[in-house]
Amino acid sequence: MSTILLAILAVLWLVSTLVTWHLHRQGRLGEGYHLDLAALGLLALGTAGFFWRLLFTRGIWMPAGGGDLAGFLYPIYHFAARSLRAGRIPFWNPYLYNGAPFVADIQSGVFYPINLLAFLLTPEVTYRTMELLAVAHFFLAGASMYFCLRFLRREGRISCLAALAGAVAFMFSDLFITHFGNLNLIAVAAWLPLIFLCYHRALTDRDVGWALGAALALGVAALAGHIQPLLHILLLLGLYLLYRVVLALRDGPRAVLTLIGLAALVLVMGLGLAALSLLPAYEMTQFTRRAQISYAEASQYSLPPAELVGLLIPGMVGRGVQQYWAPWPRVEVGYIGVFPLVLAFLSILLRRDRLTRFFAGLAVLALILALGGYAILYGWLYRWVPAFDQIRAPARFIYLLDFALAALAALGLDLLLHPLVKRSRAVFQNLMRAAPWAFLLLTAITGPTAYGVLLLGQDRDPGIFRRIATAVNGLAFFLLLLGAGLALLLARSYGRFRGRAFGLLALGLIGLDLFSLGAYVDLGHEDPTANFRHPAAIEFLKDDLSFYRVEVRPESWGAWSPDASLLHGLYDVGGIYNPLILADYQHYWESLTDRSTPLYDFLNAKYVIGPKDFALPWDKFIPVFDGDPQVNIYLNQRALPRALVVYRSQVVPDHEAAWAAIHQPGFDPAKTVVLEGGKPLLGPPGQTIHLSFTRYDLNEIRLQVATTAEGVLVLSEVYYPGWRATLDGQETEVLRANYAFRALHLPPGDHQVRLVFDPLSSWVGLALSLVSLIGLLLLGGWRVLRRKGRGMMPDEA
Repeated sequence: MSTILLAILAVLWLVSTLVTWHLHRQGRLGEGYHLDLAALGLLALGTAGFFWRLLFTRGIWMPAGGGDLAGFLYPIYHFAARSLRAGRIPFWNPYLYNGAPFVADIQSGVFYPINLLAFLLTPEVTYRTMELLAVAHFFLAGASMYFCLRFLRREGRISCLAALAGAVAFMFSDLFITHFGNLNLIAVAAWLPLIFLCYHRALTDRDVGWALGAALALGVAALAGHIQPLLHILLLLGLYLLYRVVLALRDGPRAVLTLIGLAALVLVMGLGLAALSLLPAYEMTQFTRRAQISYAEASQYSLPPAELVGLLIPGMVGRGVQQYWAPWPRVEVGYIGVFPLVLAFLSILLRRDRLTRFFAGLAVLALILALGGYAILYGWLYRWVPAFDQIRAPARFIYLLDFALAALAALGLDLLLHPLVKRSRAVFQNLMRAAPWAFLLLTAITGPTAYGVLLLGQDRDPGIFRRIATAVNGLAFFLLLLGAGLALLLARSYGRFRGRAFGLLALGLIGLDLFSLGAYVDLGHEDPTANFRHPAAIEFLKDDLSFYRVEVRPESWGAWSPDASLLHGLYDVGGIYNPLILADYQHYWESLTDRSTPLYDFLNAKYVIGPKDFALPWDKFIPVFDGDPQVNIYLNQRALPRALVVYRSQVVPDHEAAWAAIHQPGFDPAKTVVLEGGKPLLGPPGQTIHLSFTRYDLNEIRLQVATTAEGVLVLSEVYYPGWRATLDGQETEVLRANYAFRALHLPPGDHQVRLVFDPLSSWVGLALSLVSLIGLLLLGGWRVLRRKGRGMMPDEA
């Protein structure tokens, strides 16, 4: 299917390019759009060439080991696609963590248009689908950057070759290479150049149309499902607005208000379009541990100053997960290639326009922010700037550095593709006279030193020697690339290469650099989804038709993925680590170090999956299945049913009191429930005549219950706002039970109980998104009609 789709897209591209070229030759299309279409083809070809082993050979997977792409995102996207194709929006995920919000978990990316397209075009989301989506976003990042650079100026466009060079530097920059497995992160990041282009043109041209384009791109990016790059983009937009406002102060208050109004339009419309995802996500965040992040947590994964060498030699301490050996956590280092850095430096020295100054300032600020806890600025921002106390992994600010440097490199190359003005020519010639001597001095110092260390390290441990050799090879390649770049610039200064030839050679050198150092960084030779496939064990579990949950022991995660239940339609008390796990359930679960406690049995954990030759240290677990070559399955003989009626309730005044009550000696959740609301029940126990589930769906639960006395229906389903309940068709209150779960009062008799997850935040978000979309269409239509009306005026005819 993917091959057919690629073939169709290739044919469409070829036809479009030929048609626009023909129209251009006839003089009916004078903008050279055929060159832009040809550039898109080159970017697509470059993407395919970069990932040729993944795309065209067998036995290769990315990233090595699967990372989040296999362990976390693959089962999420598979579940989302399966649900949507069944005609249901998965507001709730009943399969992991005893139930959790799904759409509200922004990482799910349910409404991201590209995800929806993939769900529609593929009969089943496989891991291959995930890899192709990641590859597609590399191309999207390049195309977005190309158009950003190409159309930055209304007049005097940047040349195609310069824009291509900037696009290649950005799309294969370190953030994208490092985060191939973080699909939702690079999906948001890929839209940044397009958002900035429209935003810049809106503020520069004072044009509502460009503002609407920025809002649309911002809304789509926000739906992709990662909050960090989205916050980075919003920071960039705020900084650029401030920069433009300072420049506009000389034009008076009206100019300033116009800029602020356009920026507000982008922000309100853009975030409004994504409100159906952002509003539930904001609500959910308040119930997770992300609601409170200490400075120590927020500054984790800062870029160590010693690793700044990675801007020049990305493999100095090992670039991939398997080769990395530095004493600090692996983070992004911002490598965009050696020659792009040289071009960015030349751009700053030779250009004096507003964009160059802004990009230079952005690069410096982004680098300081990426240092995180190593620089005092991050602490100030954490303390005083809203939303900064929610951002982890400061090193990811390197993303803005890469964007700024790639833009500066393109501007610098574009300058060199044309005759230089007198002042710039003099500066360039002086630099070229000094550059060879500086390069020879650098080589004379670093080359012998590096090879001396290599020779002295031969009698060291083989692992240490391998690290030394890798660093020396990285240094040698850096010197070769730097020397080649300087030679190209020297040839340009002496008039050996001009215009197109110089641009093609520069583009080739950048491609050689980034392809050589990035294409094989995260290749794996073992299927990262093998731990999802356990047919015999899955068949055994599905043969049990009762309602139950499983626990996957951490000791078996290498053999059995912690999110496999989501893929196979099983119910699990846990799942892979997710920073957005609901805090109450996470607290409850982490306290269960002793699995013999009734609080564990209350979770409905009937089966435990553990590795071979592994004995659970509690008598209530007995082995019941050993037919899988990697895991055994154990039965918990004391597991409680998923729903039960108890006839004694203890009402406590607050959440802390509930925690204390369920941990009192002798507390038995099979007989007593701790409620935060409602009324206490102290009467004699009744008898539950009948209790069964008649429907158990993504967003709905139905039960039939018959009891002889007043009681409390208790479910080991996680409590969360948005769940509504009816008892025999009449609305009734959903109570918080046993600290983190759900319950409702039952009078004696036969009853029909229905619980529906119908969160108000989702409907309000949907309404805001629809209003924003309608507003966007109306404003866009008004602008088109207005421009047509102006075109018909006699003085403009």
